[in-house]
Amino acid sequence: MWCCVYPYNAPNKSYALQLALIISEDGAELCLCLGSGTSQLRQTETRQDGEQYLQILQSRLRSTPEHIVKAVTKALPNDVRYLSGWRRPLGGSEFSGLKEWLSYAGSSEGTQASVSRYFSVNELEVLGDGITDAYLDMLQAAVPLFDYCSANGNPGEDEKLDEDVPTAALDLHTLRSRASAEPYGLQISDDVYRAVIAAVQSGKHLILTGPPGTAKTTLAEVLCQLAADAGWCRGYTLTTATADWTTYETIGGLRPAGNGLELQFHPGLCLESAADGCWLIVDELNRSNFDRAFGQLFTVLSGQSVVLPYEDHKTGERIVLAVDGGTRKHRGGGYSVIEVPRNWRIVATMNVFDKTLLFEMSYALMRRFAFVEVPAPETAVYETIWQRELAGLPDAEAKQIARILTGLERLRTIKQVGPAMFKDMARFAREYLVIGGTVPEGALAFQLFYSFLLPQFEGIDERSGRRLFQTLTPIVGSAQRERLATALREVLGMTMLMDADGEFTEDL
Repeated sequence: MWCCVYPYNAPNKSYALQLALIISEDGAELCLCLGSGTSQLRQTETRQDGEQYLQILQSRLRSTPEHIVKAVTKALPNDVRYLSGWRRPLGGSEFSGLKEWLSYAGSSEGTQASVSRYFSVNELEVLGDGITDAYLDMLQAAVPLFDYCSANGNPGEDEKLDEDVPTAALDLHTLRSRASAEPYGLQISDDVYRAVIAAVQSGKHLILTGPPGTAKTTLAEVLCQLAADAGWCRGYTLTTATADWTTYETIGGLRPAGNGLELQFHPGLCLESAADGCWLIVDELNRSNFDRAFGQLFTVLSGQSVVLPYEDHKTGERIVLAVDGGTRKHRGGGYSVIEVPRNWRIVATMNVFDKTLLFEMSYALMRRFAFVEVPAPETAVYETIWQRELAGLPDAEAKQIARILTGLERLRTIKQVGPAMFKDMARFAREYLVIGGTVPEGALAFQLFYSFLLPQFEGIDERSGRRLFQTLTPIVGSAQRERLATALREVLGMTMLMDADGEFTEDL
């Protein structure tokens, strides 16, 4: 019997560093080991992902910093053996210690390399469920090594990898493959993926536009994670813009020092992410006054260095944001240089329908970004998404929810809403029926509209409001008609009343 723990981002245990417990007729083996490097996975792409993951893992094993080697060696149990593979005959270690073992494990022959601890049958019987404590102790000892060797993580602060081995390609095929696979399951056209990759590869920052619920933020996260795996960055930071943003939040500003006696410059979100080699995702960019918030960063976004009106409190020198080539020019010239990698990107999302929060954007902003629309898909995609969420429900309940969602989907002719909204509604309706039992269809339809869709119609005009009411009335039923009219008046501010025949009249 074999069980193991391995990093969540590894495609399969066969390609991962793991902490395994192997129980056989001879007793038990507790081992910190590498997978075999091969698996029975049928999908070629998955195997390739595993092999690429193993390459960067072994690269990191070879370059494990000395302080991590010492920390893990000290924490490991005294009776471990350093071996070239698990399930070896009883005997001594094959390597002098962890450092020599890491060198072997990081080589092309190092798959299956194992740091093992053995328990005889009698010892295992005496331990009983105490084997759990032994397992956790050894896992805790190995934590620094797991942290360092995680294929998507960063090396130690004082160390750098001997080589950066990309684990993926930043291309249309890989982006589409990752975005469409679980847990994302995005159904986006190739035109969008192609435009996104073209923008990044051509040196532009990116703004994803489109109606709410079209998975713009998820697509941004998948893109940035792919960029990290492809060696373009070390990861990403996700933040949400607000109307209060100034250069203080994005570039940085003066804050009280620890002693409370002076002010020191502290970098903002953009500088922190750039200095760390991480891409920055700005969600709901339209909530900010971008021109006011990004200030001097405009120059950096166009690929040029810029001097900030702040001094480094350590050196007293003026701070410079230097884009690759500008680093050498400013270093040594009385400046404190913050390097901005040329591959650094801002990936923003914008809800183009959020008229109340959308500021006018200058041409200077638009020139520095590529705008890519993520449109709402066809009706068939919506149906596929909610049917997937309703799988396993009793047939009658699944059909009831599907009828409601089919009716609500027609509201997209008034204002476009993405499929994520309908995915959320399907999940909500499923739980709503499980909790409350039988519910009138009209009442459930009104609840779904009120909980998820009503805020999306803010700002519509009177004519659209009439269409909205007329389309919804047969869906929610006559019993909910007055509630619906009240909601449209109070939430959306529609200056309308409903007459006895259910028609709108102007509230004069």
